[in-house]
Amino acid sequence: MANEHSLDPVIDFLTGRFSQLAPQTVAETVYATHAQLKEKATITTHMASLTQRKAAETLAQMLPAEHTHQV
Repeated sequence: MANEHSLDPVIDFLTGRFSQLAPQTVAETVYATHAQLKEKATITTHMASLTQRKAAETLAQMLPAEHTHQV
């Protein structure tokens, strides 16, 4: 993957935010999300922030019910 290091801050942030999940799970989710977005993207500007947002949504769904915020 080109420029994988640009995802390091995303992984670090999400690992802290989703500390209930294994760091490897967070990293794999970020890389998979990035690959999916990149495959469909016509413009790659802001790809890291888009990856962070989408990966956070995916990771939130992995949390047990007691860790999710209910409205």
